[in-house]
Amino acid sequence: MTHSKNPKNSEVDAYSYIKNELEKLGWIVKNPARVPEGEVYKQNEGLYNLEIKDMLNRDMPEAIIKLNECDLWVIESKRDKKDIGKALDEAKNQYAQKINKSKKIKCIIITGLAGNDTDGYTIINQYLHNGKWETILFNGKPKDTLLSKEQATYLLNNKTPNWQEFPDFPEEKYLSSAETINEILHNAGVNKNKRARFIAGLVLSLSLNQDIDLRLENTTTLVKNINNLIEQKLSEVNKENFYNYIKLEVPPSKENHIKYRRAIIDTLKELQTLDIKNAMASGNDVLGKFYEKFLKYGNGAKEIGIVLTPRHITEFASEVLDIKYNDYVLDPTCGTGGFLVSAFDHVKKNSNDNQIDKFKNYNLFGIEQDDEVVALALVNMIFRGDGRNNMSEGNCFQKNILKINKGQYETGEYEKREGNENKNPIITRVLMNPPFALKKGDEKESHFIDYALSQMQDGGILFAIVPISVMVESSGKNWRNELLKNNSLLSVVTFPEDLFNPSASVGTIGIFLKKGITHDFDKQKVYFARITHDGYKMKKGKRIRNSNVPDMTLDFKEELKAFITNSNLKFQDVPEIKKICLLDKNDKKIELVPENYIKSKIPSLEEIENSLDAITNETLFYIIKNKKKRKLSEKENKNIKIFMVEDLCNIDKKTAISQNATSSGNIPYVTTSSMNNGVSQFVDEEPNSKSKSLSVAMNGSVGEVFFQIDDFITSGDNAVLTLKDKYNPYLMYYIGILIRNHKWRYNYYRKMSLDKLKNLELPIPMKNGKIDLDYIENIVKNSYGFNEIKEYL
Repeated sequence: MTHSKNPKNSEVDAYSYIKNELEKLGWIVKNPARVPEGEVYKQNEGLYNLEIKDMLNRDMPEAIIKLNECDLWVIESKRDKKDIGKALDEAKNQYAQKINKSKKIKCIIITGLAGNDTDGYTIINQYLHNGKWETILFNGKPKDTLLSKEQATYLLNNKTPNWQEFPDFPEEKYLSSAETINEILHNAGVNKNKRARFIAGLVLSLSLNQDIDLRLENTTTLVKNINNLIEQKLSEVNKENFYNYIKLEVPPSKENHIKYRRAIIDTLKELQTLDIKNAMASGNDVLGKFYEKFLKYGNGAKEIGIVLTPRHITEFASEVLDIKYNDYVLDPTCGTGGFLVSAFDHVKKNSNDNQIDKFKNYNLFGIEQDDEVVALALVNMIFRGDGRNNMSEGNCFQKNILKINKGQYETGEYEKREGNENKNPIITRVLMNPPFALKKGDEKESHFIDYALSQMQDGGILFAIVPISVMVESSGKNWRNELLKNNSLLSVVTFPEDLFNPSASVGTIGIFLKKGITHDFDKQKVYFARITHDGYKMKKGKRIRNSNVPDMTLDFKEELKAFITNSNLKFQDVPEIKKICLLDKNDKKIELVPENYIKSKIPSLEEIENSLDAITNETLFYIIKNKKKRKLSEKENKNIKIFMVEDLCNIDKKTAISQNATSSGNIPYVTTSSMNNGVSQFVDEEPNSKSKSLSVAMNGSVGEVFFQIDDFITSGDNAVLTLKDKYNPYLMYYIGILIRNHKWRYNYYRKMSLDKLKNLELPIPMKNGKIDLDYIENIVKNSYGFNEIKEYL
């Protein structure tokens, strides 16, 4: 097949590029004439706007963005990068000038865009300032990417083309770039577990702000030039020993050179859409944010053991600990350096240049066992302007950090560890997320906490993220007891269950400890809190920030920071959310989690009725699979008395043959399922529990409660409750929903025990000193479908 010697580039490339980039940057790329929330007229769609049509007739630019009801942004493109001046001139004189003759609409931003998918794109943005078109600058340099929606809004509000700061890109842009580059590397055949270092090398080469000649045809020469930049940057920060872990490697087979070269070029072009050079010149953390997104969601992260602590959590911890420039900070399992980055960022915001320089050179310490991962951590710190930190590869359990003097400054020095003590520690703050011990034989999280404490000065504060099981499992009771003998527990915070999805699925908590001061059970209060929402939501397998989801880290941050400084401060408890209290010295299991201390709220009448709908419907569906509309209940009873479950009910646990060993029959086998009234199958076995009782799941769907209408068989994973006094089905259902109200306390990692069940608090309505059975009956019998099940009760 033969081709023309001088093929022309297509403007279709630019059209697709504009559309895709605007979408990634937060614009609603739909025709405003057809979709009310739409913001982008693409090519001839502008004809649907009668005022635009009157001004431009049928001569339309590549895109017109609706900034508001009056203001517009025009984008004009050309197919070759050399025609960037022509694109900008046409945007200004062929389109904006005509639009601005209108008395109804005005073009205030123009963009000239030139290029194609092969050669890349050049972009110039201008703003109509005091009647003149001026190039939009960021810290004196032209902003050479399309504007995000937030950046355009910033421009409108501040009315200046010369920015000292600007809003960040939307998170979707970082995710999109990470996914695009991951696909580029996949198509180029770059091994999964080498993609992270490939990205680290490329973005590190960009940090010197030097142009890379992408016209080089020879792959080896291109790679050599990039590696020279990497080596130069590492030399600047005295970390040449990491070069072999970051450098790009030319494929051994020459057949793969073209694909590898193409991957380098396409990756650099995609990085260009993040405004890399301007961002680095300003100190804006664009590179670091992209890098973390790539590490979290790019293939290969899991292969080299990367489970990133979300940035908003590392920032939360650094701000609560209020790290100062004179603190000495350690992360003994630093991974890619997320906690160290946040600690450094916090100090940068609150210190002068001399203090920052001292902190980054002498006060930051990170240890990571995997050489390649610690190299990524080093790159992560370099992006923030710090590459001289004391990052060390190796096993933390074999290292002590001793206090020494270097010139006029105190700092730490790594030394081989012998025994479990450090006689001259320097660390004052620890931030860590130790590897989760998900398999038998893994190093326990408690061992990492013990190690970190051994490196700290007395009075220093440690923050660690650990699975909930570390603070509740019976096997860790003795460790927790010793922990409290030698240190003070300041706070425990439960994080959202999906915090580490998709990297790891495990329920986690954050603990704050003060080193070297025995916990005083009579005086030292503990701040327990549940962060059930952190502003993120799962979307297509990724956690994405969502403005409709509350971020409770913001609610707790300042209060918890004040409490860590002074635990005598008084704060208001919130049922099911937080409680500040003394530890229970009689808790033999030493369960140090919020769910063990925070009070349940007394449910409102509406909440009771909604819960009744669920429990009665489950019974109803189990019987006849239909329902009826309920009547309105009477007004709420405010006279409440707290009973324990054991005050009202007999509580039994049974043993039973495994359901797998049974044959089909007529007796319901109740398991810990949340479906079908808890009945998993019908078996030919003798029942071990009587009807007219409640089954409570202690395992599986912990806290699930069902009313059992038949004699049934169940195992020790369920508790069986019957009333101590005269049988009353209405009271049984009411007790059932109140027990369900405590479900938030339990999960896969924190099971329910008989003792916990016996001591659950039940708010019961009273009248004349007795349980108000008439009130309870009226509520229960008006729940959905109750008429249909009454004959079975």
